[in-house]
Amino acid sequence: MRYGLPRKPLYSVTEISRVLGIKYATLNAEVNAGRLKSHLPAGRRQGRLVRPEWVDAWIEAGTHGN
Repeated sequence: MRYGLPRKPLYSVTEISRVLGIKYATLNAEVNAGRLKSHLPAGRRQGRLVRPEWVDAWIEAGTHGN
């Protein structure tokens, strides 16, 4: 990931919020709208996880005025 998270396979939305300085509610809204791709592990009702490359793509898509 180019935007400050150390490399690991998946991050919680809370981790991304903390590192990038973006409000959790904002990230959660982006996940719910489908603009930030996420994965909910089997058997969970909450606690979505996000791959670093998905965060990169979300940031890059948002910086071009799309």
